[in-house]
Amino acid sequence: MDKKYTILIIDDKAENLKYLKEVLKEEKYKIKATIDAQFAIDSILENPVDLILLDIKMPVLNGFDVCKIIKQNDKLKDIPIIFISALDDVDIKVKAFENGGVDYITKPFEEREVKARIKTQLELSTNKKTISTLYKQQDFFLKKIIHEMNTPLGIITLNVNSLESNLGLKDEFEAIKASCKSLSSIYEDIYYLSKKEKRILALEEIDMMLYLSKRVSFFDELATVKDIDIELHLEDDFSINMNKYELERVIDNTLSNAIKHSFNETTIDIYLEKNRVRVQNYGHEIKSKDEIFKAFHQDDNEKGLGLGLSIIKEICEKYNIKIELETNKKYTEFSYDFSHIIVG
Repeated sequence: MDKKYTILIIDDKAENLKYLKEVLKEEKYKIKATIDAQFAIDSILENPVDLILLDIKMPVLNGFDVCKIIKQNDKLKDIPIIFISALDDVDIKVKAFENGGVDYITKPFEEREVKARIKTQLELSTNKKTISTLYKQQDFFLKKIIHEMNTPLGIITLNVNSLESNLGLKDEFEAIKASCKSLSSIYEDIYYLSKKEKRILALEEIDMMLYLSKRVSFFDELATVKDIDIELHLEDDFSINMNKYELERVIDNTLSNAIKHSFNETTIDIYLEKNRVRVQNYGHEIKSKDEIFKAFHQDDNEKGLGLGLSIIKEICEKYNIKIELETNKKYTEFSYDFSHIIVG
């Protein structure tokens, strides 16, 4: 191990401290040892350690009390604690793990076992810290992507609209605007994933007829590039109680997915029925029906991040919206039952 780890031993028997210090000295750890549990807690608050060996049967504060105090402190809670005890009782061992211990070593100590268990827990702790750091870096990276994507997309869209006003309608302008909307959908997915744990999303009453009409209009340019017509069949109307942004992720990802997988010069049919929305497109049959709602899953020749359908599933589970998928060689249909959030 390149890093010199610091290990704290807490045991009210001086002979145990002496023995463990001798055993671990060969591993070149920095060893701290004390018979005073309260002193140990005060000490690591100022100077945290990498691992704690903790006796159970001690006066004043027993090992379980010490572990509980440590685990309740945000600064110390991630320090791995290995309980050491002469008690070889299954219930005691279970209690040790339930109180936050990562391992349990029974006295009398066997030197190779002590070294192996400590080494393993230090490696696990180090890996956990590395993963935590990577998650933080990933979160920062996602936020950076979101910030860097949004401004250029807005500028491109604004300038294309300006050029279109001056030069008239052109296929190239339609293709650029369609690509911007495709990127916008990806941006919204990433934004949703990066913010979902931290935001409180307010519910509101949403008229589905008006809402679907607006989303169909938004995707018109994206569909036009493939000569796809989007037809909205209004067989009924209803309102739901849902967060509008989360509904947008469900509808937009369904429509963008339908456009992406439709054959050119076909139709996407959207049916607004009693308590239900069905989106039907004509393209290749989905082969991996049981896998498509998993994050990052992609079918053959699919482009994109593979996030849209997993986000749909997550939001639908939150609101108890039932999803049904029918796919065959002729068409694919996603159906959403909003019965549980109907207003009125």
